[in-house]
This record gives sequence, structure tokens and C-alpha cells, in this order.
Amino acid sequence: MSLKDVCKKSADLESKLSGKLFLGGAKPSAEDVKAFNDLLGAGHTNLYRWAKNMATYSEGERKAWGAPVKVTAPELRMPAAAAPAAEEKKAEKKATPAPAPKAAAPAAPAAAEEDDDIDLFGETTEEEAAALEAKKKADAEKKKAKKDVIAKSSILFDVKAWDDTVDLEALAQKLHAIQRDGLIWGDYKLVPVAFGVKKLQQLIVIEDDKVSGDDLEDMITGFTDEVQSMDIVAWNKI
Repeated sequence: MSLKDVCKKSADLESKLSGKLFLGGAKPSAEDVKAFNDLLGAGHTNLYRWAKNMATYSEGERKAWGAPVKVTAPELRMPAAAAPAAEEKKAEKKATPAPAPKAAAPAAPAAAEEDDDIDLFGETTEEEAAALEAKKKADAEKKKAKKDVIAKSSILFDVKAWDDTVDLEALAQKLHAIQRDGLIWGDYKLVPVAFGVKKLQQLIVIEDDKVSGDDLEDMITGFTDEVQSMDIVAWNKI
């Protein structure tokens, strides 16, 4: 498959997935599997892992990456061949013994006293201990102040009722009464559909590690007497 074909298939999928988690809506299906395999091939584990890792970075972050670092193997050098034994003996005969080193003159008493003042292995002074403790506290404060990056998403979805007898305002209040860690309810509005029928359009913010798309669908469709279906309109990373 050529690069042109890959780009075309990717663009088609991007268009079909607009406002949806999967090609069929909020849940995966065989249609998603076929499109995935058509684009990346079946059983390409390394390619899947690479694509998943790449998708965790934003477009701006990927553009900021530089060229790959090339690692050059160190040059291997063979050790020099040992000289023949005969050559070594000949060199030993010609070698002249080096003169014996002269005895060092005794150090002056004053110099000895100065050396005694230099204690390379002495105990840490109070000033050094205080400076070290201050640095530890500063490092601890920096770590404490550093906040972990929490992945969040902004989601806009539509809720369709069974008929025009369902009180959408009351339904919205029921939804907003749901309290869950990682879920923040935003604004909502009633959007006309046709023949006096309206749908509830709701905006929320979730923490990706705490609330999933399936969790969201279960919460909404749990009101079986009032909710016919729910559809994701937009899902954006924050």
C-alpha cells in the first residue's frame, strides 16, 4: 500500500470518527476491527505499540523533536605485537641504569605545622551541615510543589429521550446529581430535533484514568425509562 493510499484511508477514518469513539458509536464493532487492520495490518504488535506511544504526544510535541542521535561504535585497535625475546635481551644489555634519586631535604618545621592544619578527612563543620540541610529542605519543597500531569478530556454528548413526554430538564438534574471522582458536570441545553421533540445536549469534563467511555454510557443509559440513546458529539483532550 502506497503512502498516498495510507493518507487517504487515514483521512477517511478521521472524517468518519468525528464526534464518535468508534465507527459505530460509543461501542467497538467488527467494522472497527476491519478498518484498523486495513490501515495497520493484522498481528503487527510492534507497530501497534509504536502507534499507541506516538499518539500520547501532541502534534506540537512531535514537531519539536530533533533528528535521531547516531551512536558510533568505538574504534577497536589490536594490541601491538610483543617484541621477540632476543630483542628484549639485547635491549636490556644496552639499557643504562637510571641514577638513584636524591634524598629529599627535611621539611622546615613551619611547613610541617601548616600541613598539620590541613585535614582532608575531618568532620563536617556546622556551616557545612547547615548548608546541606537547607539544600535537602529546598529539594523536598520542589518535589512537593511539583504537580503530576493529569490527563483530562472535554466531552459533548447528546441524550435522546423516548418521546416528547419525557421531562428533559428533570433528566438533566438527575444526571447532575451523579457524584463520581474524576467527573465534572458542565452546562447543558435542550436542542430541537423535529416535530416539537428535543434532545438534551450535555458538556462534561473527565479524568481519563478515572472515567471511561463505557462508564459514561452506563451512567446515562441507566435511566431506561427516559433515555433512548446517547451519542458522543465531540471528545477533546485537555
